[in-house]
Amino acid sequence: MDPNPKVAGWCGIFAGVGLAVESILWVASGWNPTTFADPAAAMQFLSEGGTTLRWAVAAGFVNLVLLVLLVAGLAARLRALTPTLATATLWFGIIGISTHLLVPLSHWYGVPAFLDAAARDPQAARNAWTAFNIVGHEAAGGAGSLFMGLSMLTAGWAMIAHRSMSVLLGWLGVVTGAATVLTLFAPDTVLSGLAGVLFMPALLLAVVFRIWAGIALTTSDPNPQWSST
Repeated sequence: MDPNPKVAGWCGIFAGVGLAVESILWVASGWNPTTFADPAAAMQFLSEGGTTLRWAVAAGFVNLVLLVLLVAGLAARLRALTPTLATATLWFGIIGISTHLLVPLSHWYGVPAFLDAAARDPQAARNAWTAFNIVGHEAAGGAGSLFMGLSMLTAGWAMIAHRSMSVLLGWLGVVTGAATVLTLFAPDTVLSGLAGVLFMPALLLAVVFRIWAGIALTTSDPNPQWSST
């Protein structure tokens, strides 16, 4: 079954605004990749900015829940003209969201657990941090971002190729999805510098894409037979 397009659209708008709020909270917490890569610095960071970080990941969890309905709404809108790309948009998005959920959940539980462990046995907490960072942050976040980027890319491709929605929105999806994928595979290659440059623009474009796609779903409904709930 397909979601009501207006409900899916509003979820997309809130998911975009929420992603911006989540990003601001991550920055406000004082987080940066260098800190997380250093177990001793990470323990110090958690003691000082752990509360703000937990608010950030809580916002991230809500955003991902809302994003499920946006992705489902986009796939439903695209299905009539581009069933294959619509299916790719849906399942890439669902896989990405499911994987990325490990990041907020692992940090929500992990921050107090590591603070408690650091108070009892600082060395053991530091020894365990590297594995937590690689699995619960970098791997889960990377896999989630990869599939969510592919979801935006295929949705944008469908909009451009078949005019199922705004072509400009389609190009935004293609550019944002491609930039997101590039930031994941470029590190430790000759494109490492480019990955660093693209990270923040790709994040900002993802915010814009969610809001714009949400607005598009709320303001036009080519399928009046959809129910209102």
